[in-house]
Amino acid sequence: MSRSLLALLALGALALPASALAKKKKEEAAAPVAETAAVPNTPDDANSKKFGALLVSATQTEFKPTDSSGAKFRYATLNFGGNNTWAAKGYVEMDGERMDCAESGTWSIEAAESATVAPLTWKVDKTDCAGRTAGDSTRAIVTLDKSGKVTDLVYR
Repeated sequence: MSRSLLALLALGALALPASALAKKKKEEAAAPVAETAAVPNTPDDANSKKFGALLVSATQTEFKPTDSSGAKFRYATLNFGGNNTWAAKGYVEMDGERMDCAESGTWSIEAAESATVAPLTWKVDKTDCAGRTAGDSTRAIVTLDKSGKVTDLVYR
């Protein structure tokens, strides 16, 4: 093989990764910039503001959204958003069968007892979880740890 042919093949091999990199950079530049989380609407007192900010800072896992008996119902992940909405991916288990599902809605708090304890209400706007309907709401006194994870719920 001639040197010029080898050089041409080598340049071609280098150009492929470079063109793939250029394409990736172009796609990243075109991707929308993530919006800054909105500040949750909470009562005006300092404890409520702190609780709201702490609540939206963490993803809840294996969260039990009701105190009803019967089928096991959990949110595998639950995120409370800074715009007072929430979204969860969950599951219902009954007789050894698991059905994945999703729910979303809105949340609000009443005046917080402290920066880590407040009465929280979440309302279901959309659901495909068995036994659940849009319009359902749950109220609980919620306790958060300093990382924003729910450590205790007292349903009301």
